[in-house]
Amino acid sequence: MYSLFIPVFNEEEILEENVLRVHDYASKLKLEHEVIIVSNGSDDGTVAIGEALAKKLKWLKFFSLEEKGPGLAFVKGVREASGQWSITLDADLSSELTFLEFARDLLPHADMVVGSKTMGSQRRGLVRVIGSQTYILFTQILFNLTISDYSLGAKAYRRDVVLPLLNNIDRWTGYVFEICAHIQGQGGKIIQVGIECDDTRVSRFNLFHEGFYRYKHLFNTFKKIRNSPSWLVE
Repeated sequence: MYSLFIPVFNEEEILEENVLRVHDYASKLKLEHEVIIVSNGSDDGTVAIGEALAKKLKWLKFFSLEEKGPGLAFVKGVREASGQWSITLDADLSSELTFLEFARDLLPHADMVVGSKTMGSQRRGLVRVIGSQTYILFTQILFNLTISDYSLGAKAYRRDVVLPLLNNIDRWTGYVFEICAHIQGQGGKIIQVGIECDDTRVSRFNLFHEGFYRYKHLFNTFKKIRNSPSWLVE
C-alpha cells in the first residue's frame, strides 16, 4: 500500500478539492492507497474541513497538531501510515501528480525517490529559484551530495528506512536534506526524476526566515555528521 501524505497549514480554500484530485489520480493508476493529511498549526477552517472529510471518506486519515512544523507533520504522517511506502505531496499540488507513477515504478528499487524541479522544469519566482540553487550548491560542497531538490513535496520513501530516524529529524523544513544525507551516508539508494512544478502562489513560509533557518541548519548538521555519520539513529 502507498500512503500519500499531505502536510497542510491554513489550506481551507483548496483542501477538499485537492485531496479528491489526489485520490482520483491514484485510483486511476490502480494504486492501493490511503491519503494522510496532517495539519500543523492551522488556525483557519482547515481542521474542521479535514475532520469532516475523514468522517465520510474511508481512505482518508486526518490529524491535527497544535504546533507549526512541517517536520513534525511528516513524523506524525509516517507513524500513522499503513503503507509500505510513503509519498509526500504539496497541498497545492504544485508538482505534477505524475510523480505518483514515478514513485510507484521506482520505490521497489530504491530507499527514496526525489522529484526534482531542477532536472525537470519549474515556474517559480526568481528569488526562490536562486535561493534553492544556492542551497543545493552548499549541500554539494559540504556533504558531497548529488541531490538536486530538497523541497518537501514530490518525495517518496520506504517507510522502514525513515521510521528509525523519526525521533531525531528536524521539526521544520530541514528533514528532507537530513534523510538524503543519512541514506547516502549509509550507502543507500536514492533515485532522482525530473518533474514539472508550477508554484507561483505566495509562499506559506517567510522566505527570509526560511533561508536563514535552512543555512543555519545546514552548518549545524555538518558539525553533527563529522562527529557521528549516523547521527539520526539513536
